[in-house]
Amino acid sequence: MSIMDSIALPHDAPFEPATPMIIDSFAGGGGASTGIEMALGRSPDVAINHSGPALALHQANHPETLHLNSNIWDADPLSVTGGRPVGLLWASPDCKHFSKAKGAALCDRNIRDLAWVVVRWAEEARPDVICMENVEEFVTWGPVG
Repeated sequence: MSIMDSIALPHDAPFEPATPMIIDSFAGGGGASTGIEMALGRSPDVAINHSGPALALHQANHPETLHLNSNIWDADPLSVTGGRPVGLLWASPDCKHFSKAKGAALCDRNIRDLAWVVVRWAEEARPDVICMENVEEFVTWGPVG
């Protein structure tokens, strides 16, 4: 049984069913969500991260967001959204293991493969807009265009 099998959104969820959802996958402390809130006037409806401490910080910054402590691959898009439309999917796959900022060109395939979850969300949740941010070395992984 995955964590997604037990998800039940509260009846008083912070969004209206007709309002397209905002999903912050790979949610960290909440910086991207703060930018989303400043731009769109509301915080994400759902934040997903496998790190309890990161989600605790995100929750302190965005208490109205539903926080899912889950491996991103275990977060089934249709279970998370309940079939509701997704207006924005924000994705920030981990980049610290292959960024030149680390000081060496270390490419951990397990970390690099995290970006593929965005394709899964695109196919299954069909968001209106997908924003994926990463480091410039991302384009060296293969064809991006």
